[in-house]
Amino acid sequence: MTAMTCRIRLITTLFLASLMLASAEEITENSYILRPNDVIRLDVYEESDLSGSVRVLKTGHASFPLIGSVEVGGLSVTVAANRIRDLYAKDYLVDPKVTLTVQEYAVEFISVIGAVRNPGQIPMPVSGNLDLAAAMATVGGLAETADANSILLVSTSGATSTYRMDAIVNGTVGQVKLQAGDRIIVNQSAFVGKSLTILGQVGRQGPLPFPVNGRLDLVAAIAMAGGLSELANPRKITINRKGKISTVDYKEISQRGDTPLLLQPDDIITVPERLF
Repeated sequence: MTAMTCRIRLITTLFLASLMLASAEEITENSYILRPNDVIRLDVYEESDLSGSVRVLKTGHASFPLIGSVEVGGLSVTVAANRIRDLYAKDYLVDPKVTLTVQEYAVEFISVIGAVRNPGQIPMPVSGNLDLAAAMATVGGLAETADANSILLVSTSGATSTYRMDAIVNGTVGQVKLQAGDRIIVNQSAFVGKSLTILGQVGRQGPLPFPVNGRLDLVAAIAMAGGLSELANPRKITINRKGKISTVDYKEISQRGDTPLLLQPDDIITVPERLF
């Protein structure tokens, strides 16, 4: 299990725990901000005809007996209750006792699509607090074919930002707050399905799949091919790149080690037989 996988699982556990705690706290707090599709209940003491439940419309308005449509969206439960109380006190009741509660919280989502393990929609917690790291952890992290350097966040305003997975997991980028309707798009690596070919004096000739991270050097590629055979000439290895052929000294490169010779998809590496 990689360190990044462990980190993702830890974030997932912490996020789910905080989601449960936040939901429990918000149900009892009057500071919750009302939003469209919330179902709220009004109880007016000794006025049963005025009590009942109503859904907040997309406009943020809710309709109540006698006082009609009242804009409550964007207000805390306490502020909305005071506004309703004042409207009843103004024309209809003397010192009304009003209680306003949330019966059903509106469910809003962000979407995570593309090369992740469990793409789909993630419900926003009641608190409204959801960050980029928690969202990526909730979908199980990246799929094996993902481009870890191309994670797009498309906001509801249309603005687009691109992040790297390592920065999300290990840096402050993971704390970027999400809003309902945001989309996270994880692109597939451009190297998926790409390969190169190794011929000649190696353990296994033929095509080799190119890593999805796009990084493969000559020493690693020959190791993947089973290493050099006893008959190989390591000083005369050729690389055919789109018809341009270069000769390299594998022995020198492998001993140096500090500057790897990076390969590209469709390269053809040929290891010649040494001459006796």
